[in-house]
Amino acid sequence: MTGSISTEGALSGRWSSVGVEPGRTGSTISRERDQVQFDLHRRDLPPIDGAVGLTSGVGVVLTVLGDLDMAGAPALRQAVVAEVTGGTRLLVLDLTAVDFLDSAGLGAVVGGLRRLRAHDGDLMVVCPEPRIRRVFESCDLDRVFVLYPDVGSVIAAAIAAGERTSV
Repeated sequence: MTGSISTEGALSGRWSSVGVEPGRTGSTISRERDQVQFDLHRRDLPPIDGAVGLTSGVGVVLTVLGDLDMAGAPALRQAVVAEVTGGTRLLVLDLTAVDFLDSAGLGAVVGGLRRLRAHDGDLMVVCPEPRIRRVFESCDLDRVFVLYPDVGSVIAAAIAAGERTSV
């Protein structure tokens, strides 16, 4: 039938944050309709001797899940404000489980960096996913942020920075 609209994806009860049809393989995560589109989890970084900013209670990892877009960006902003107000000086933003990133999400990340730097802190970004990394690169934000492949790399970089400052 010419001009008909397929409702197969809409009727299946599943959706994908970047519009890939359910059942296709790839890095896109399909979710049930009643699951959240955005979520944020917090955990403390382990204290490591000699690492700048990694003393107990100062380093925090915020893990973002789902879409970091205009719907999720305000929650990230609020979480960053709460962390800075609570004394966090090193914030690791883990974007490993992010499916989609738009300009509002980028704005929240840049705003987080500005807020932390205004309080003598730093924001480090974990971004192993190539398509999310390309968003940073296309906006030249890879010059502003070092995009780490995992949280362990962030910890190693903090230890190395601590060794350089203590010499």
